[in-house]
Amino acid sequence: MRYIHGVDRRSGIAVSRMPGGSVTLRTDISSFYSSIYTHAIDWAVHGKAAAKRAMRSSSRTTGQLLDAYVRESRNGQTIGVSVGPDTSLLVSELVLARVDEALCREFPRLSSRAFRFVDDMVFYASSTAEAYEVLGRYEQILRDFGLSLNPNKVAVEDGIRPIDSAWVPVLRQARFRDDTDVHQTQDLIDLFTLAFDQAQKFPTDGVLSYAIKRSDPFPGGATSWPTYRDLVVASISQEPSVLRNAHQVLTFAKAHGLKVDADRLVSVLNETCQEHARLDHGFEVSWILTILRDLDLPLDATVGQSIADMDDNASLVLLVDETKRRPITLSSVDLGQAVKRAERPGALSSEDWLLAYELRAAKDCRPAKWDGSTEWKKLNSAKVRFLVPRASRLSGRFRRRLPSFLTGWGY
Repeated sequence: MRYIHGVDRRSGIAVSRMPGGSVTLRTDISSFYSSIYTHAIDWAVHGKAAAKRAMRSSSRTTGQLLDAYVRESRNGQTIGVSVGPDTSLLVSELVLARVDEALCREFPRLSSRAFRFVDDMVFYASSTAEAYEVLGRYEQILRDFGLSLNPNKVAVEDGIRPIDSAWVPVLRQARFRDDTDVHQTQDLIDLFTLAFDQAQKFPTDGVLSYAIKRSDPFPGGATSWPTYRDLVVASISQEPSVLRNAHQVLTFAKAHGLKVDADRLVSVLNETCQEHARLDHGFEVSWILTILRDLDLPLDATVGQSIADMDDNASLVLLVDETKRRPITLSSVDLGQAVKRAERPGALSSEDWLLAYELRAAKDCRPAKWDGSTEWKKLNSAKVRFLVPRASRLSGRFRRRLPSFLTGWGY
């Protein structure tokens, strides 16, 4: 599922809202998905007063059913929706569309001067007073739906401010030629020099991820590929969020016969993984394990033990799979604590549900009869797995053009 107006159109939409404005109001909802009150879904569908009246009825309304389904998907919790599923995108839009409607009813000008992308809203006001008036009312309406603004991301600024951060046009305008291997190598170095500098100024903006994706046609020459590879790997320690992009680049390279410099990559990934495992950083550790897994590279046993001591389920599931893939080199890794958590009665209804399901389904722990749950048993009978086998991982989603100076991949 995609939004009607994607990320690539945000700048154009922002420009269309600027005429008549002289002050920029920026807002962001605090911990949006994790703070949505499920009963607010019912309020958004029918209106708060009507929803409360319907509670006395014996029949269930559409809003009540949606509220119940979301709660059931999160073990009965009334706060938060799952991050990732398309259903959560629909539910969140349902709630915020009702907020938008209420705000525009009081401030009709917003329909032509403001825009929202997920939970980020920008309004080009005629004056500072108008901006603060809208901000105050926006906060009140959000509170009615159990939501609040992130004070660190709310700003009222003089003048018309573009939606893109200052670093975006800097990197967007960087030259990137592909007529010769030498030119592409030089432009890569220039691009990443700018990116590393801008990443220091905007550490949370994903600048290096942008630079990695900006490098298209894919640098596949005898000089440009090793340069690009080293720049991508160097970015990992500067901006951990690039790990997903690094995975795409490195697996694409391997599939097209380009050398990944395994020894150095193994050293960097294991060192980085050790640092993040000690801090229980599940995102970073999971992606590093995925890169090692898909490139068939080894995990150090010492690092493996640090991962075994983590709370993160995804990291532990990947680690168990890795120990089965390399039973000799990882024989010293003690998985006892992870196995106990998977075997614990009620684990499938706890935060360890992923660990419990995957280990039980793979028979990596003692069977627990699925905690008496027919739903989990049905999933297992249908051979549903959250850990996709290496051989059947989806491919082809990362597409890059061949540089004009090459007639084919590899060198």
